[in-house]
Amino acid sequence: MKMTSYSYKPDWYQASKRWDAFWSMDAIDRPCMSIFAPKLTGEEIQLPELKSIEDKWMNPEYQLALVLRHLEGNCLCGDAVPCSRNLMAGTTTGCGEFLHFHEGGISIRPSMKTITEPLNWHPGLLDTWRFKVDAIYNRLLDKAPEHFIVSTPGQYPHLDLLSMLRGNEEIMLDLIMNPEQVKARLHEMRKLATENEEHFCKLIEKRQGNVGYVSWTGIWSRQIFFCAQADAAASISPAMFEEFVLPELDIQGERYGQLHYHTCGYKQHLELCLSRSYIRVIQYSPNPKEPTNGPAHMEFYRRVQETGRCLDIDVAPEHVEFVVRHLRPEGLHISTSVNSVTKAEELLEKAVKWCGKDIHHST
Repeated sequence: MKMTSYSYKPDWYQASKRWDAFWSMDAIDRPCMSIFAPKLTGEEIQLPELKSIEDKWMNPEYQLALVLRHLEGNCLCGDAVPCSRNLMAGTTTGCGEFLHFHEGGISIRPSMKTITEPLNWHPGLLDTWRFKVDAIYNRLLDKAPEHFIVSTPGQYPHLDLLSMLRGNEEIMLDLIMNPEQVKARLHEMRKLATENEEHFCKLIEKRQGNVGYVSWTGIWSRQIFFCAQADAAASISPAMFEEFVLPELDIQGERYGQLHYHTCGYKQHLELCLSRSYIRVIQYSPNPKEPTNGPAHMEFYRRVQETGRCLDIDVAPEHVEFVVRHLRPEGLHISTSVNSVTKAEELLEKAVKWCGKDIHHST
């Protein structure tokens, strides 16, 4: 891999070394920390005028402007990755006319009346949305060299996508009443999803080369990894998770070698996730009824760490000290935002002190 210097992250070489240590779970002086602070000297980026609500999500010039506005408006302190982050445009692929664009995002409208009918998801060469997503990423890649990394787009994972195509309540009934048909539809998705993912990976890598891989949460790795999740699993039992979700994860784990698993507001499936060695990183996002990441979730964090897995959490600045003091820095990534670069630098310096030998003991 050729290490590149980026205008939005001049110290990227040093930060990349910390990411290497993160994945290796090497003993270091502090956790990996992505800290964002307002940039007072950045260029003011004007957003193009929107002609429709679809334009907000699918117009290449508008998406490029959003990326540049973020990068020009924020200093990437600590180990923050200079990247385009995740765009919602990728969730359109294969969905035909069953999309709803709104201010908050892109929704997929249910289109399968029964689970026994053929899968109504058609990514591939004839997918008109693929061409629109291609246009967005080609525009980002025009601007990216020596400035930032373009991360690959992502479609929803298999069970979540099937839930959207079928309907949330309907898929829950199907899991109970028609489990073999659900498995058949998931099996149909695999080959289609693989081709869809490979298309965008090849497009991006051909233009920017091997610059590593970035998760939507801001984790970077030299080696390829896959960001997996199953938000629909919040509504199912561990037994159903083992029956319907783990087989999909096993296939992704075999293909990619290592997974980053996003646990969206549920903890009941943690032990099953920890039973898979290829799940290298656990990321936790509390549900709306829970407290934010911090002291309330220490039991979960410690369980992840004691099994030798990396932990990825977005933490409010007021909870950073508590988290750093009570968790091991090895394999820990904390993302947060502060109101100034000075505050970010102070936080990085203090984090080293909070990781003193009297607090942490490497295993």
